[in-house]
Amino acid sequence: MKVNVPDSLKDFVVDQVHSGRYANSDAFVADLLQTEAAMFDRIKRGDALPFDEHFDRRLEVLLDEAEKSGDCMPAAREDFDAMEREALERVRERTQSS
Repeated sequence: MKVNVPDSLKDFVVDQVHSGRYANSDAFVADLLQTEAAMFDRIKRGDALPFDEHFDRRLEVLLDEAEKSGDCMPAAREDFDAMEREALERVRERTQSS
C-alpha cells in the first residue's frame, strides 16, 4: 500500500523518524494506524477511551474550544460521569443497529 502525505506534514513525519522512535516513515505511519485502529475497536465495543500520552493535549484543545464558544457552564464529576454513560450508550446503540 502506498500512502501520500501532504507537503505540510512531511517535515513532521521526518522529525518523528529523526527522533529515533521510528526506523522509518512506514513505521511511524503504521504506529499511527495501529493506535487509531485500537481506538476505533474500543469505541465499537463501547469501552471508554484510555488516558494516554495524548489525553492532556486533546483535553486542552477541547477546553480551549469550549471557552472560546462562550457557552461554558460549571460541571461536577457527576455531570461528566453522566455524559460518559450517555455517550457509551449511544455508541452501543449505534453498534447494535449496524
